Amino acid sequence: MAPTPADSWSVMDTPGAVGEVAGCLDDTVHLAYAQSPTSGLTAITAGFSAYEAQTSAEARVAALDHLHGLPNDLPARSGDARGRTLCLADFVPGLQDETLLRVPGIGLLSGRPYELPAEVVWLGDREGRIEPTTSGIADHGVSGGIVDILAHDVVSRWWADPGEPLLRVSAHLDRLLPAGVMAAASGLGLRVSAFVLSAPDVRIALVIVGGDGATLAAAAGRTVKAAVGEAFLQAMETKAQPWEGLPLGESLRRIAVWHHEADYTAYLERSAADADPRLIDELGGLRPSSWPEIAGRRFGHEPIAVVAGTSGEIVKVVCPGAACYRAVPAATALPCPVP
Repeated sequence: MAPTPADSWSVMDTPGAVGEVAGCLDDTVHLAYAQSPTSGLTAITAGFSAYEAQTSAEARVAALDHLHGLPNDLPARSGDARGRTLCLADFVPGLQDETLLRVPGIGLLSGRPYELPAEVVWLGDREGRIEPTTSGIADHGVSGGIVDILAHDVVSRWWADPGEPLLRVSAHLDRLLPAGVMAAASGLGLRVSAFVLSAPDVRIALVIVGGDGATLAAAAGRTVKAAVGEAFLQAMETKAQPWEGLPLGESLRRIAVWHHEADYTAYLERSAADADPRLIDELGGLRPSSWPEIAGRRFGHEPIAVVAGTSGEIVKVVCPGAACYRAVPAATALPCPVP
């Protein structure tokens, strides 16, 4: 079997104990490892602080545990509490609904209850009509799940129809990332490229971290700096993340980027124009909308939270109308690199 990124990347020794945190890039970035004591599922997350990385890893493992455990970990709900039923076609137009298994959810704007098709919620090796996706996992809270969906929606739509301008911000990474990060990355032979797409109320960054195989990540934020920082962290954690348990479509996309770094980089470079330097220092809106409001306007439907039956914690956010849900993995020469 060919080595995976986690097997061959030598920037750090992957943490091996539950809750362990290790520094990389001269301790400018921290990678945290967490493992479920019940299922054995693992997660590696990155942060610019050890606390940020560790809390994210613990939250992600808890979410993965629940999402892989469906339908066994469903909370009881009385007939009076059952809400509006959404179908597969609400997430992937054209699919006729044949599912019998549904998962309860709560609208993040209205508070109303929903019944969701399990295929848009669960993870793992599943027989379903929608490709399992990690988009919307709430390892950074509800807002983190929503911005994840926004980023993947904008990038997916741009990849299918690159009409919106893509802006190159690679020359400004020393200002967009914390001090010392780029110097440490360069010293280890890592190549970092960053690009930005704009949408109403939000900036979306695409960051490629290359060298010894490439990873590409997308993230959203109020400002270019926030989006680029989060996308960089996601690309770094992907380099060290074990692939066991990933949905098939996500594995295929990661393998494509891993083996075709030059193709992805060249495609983005050809598509991009240099960003106006004033964009780098933007502060964001003085009275920004909430993330649920932004998602509701973009998708024409409020985002919906999925709550773990045992802990009561929100583990995933889904949103009808977002381009995060696919019937089958993409089969193109350069598949869109995000779910």
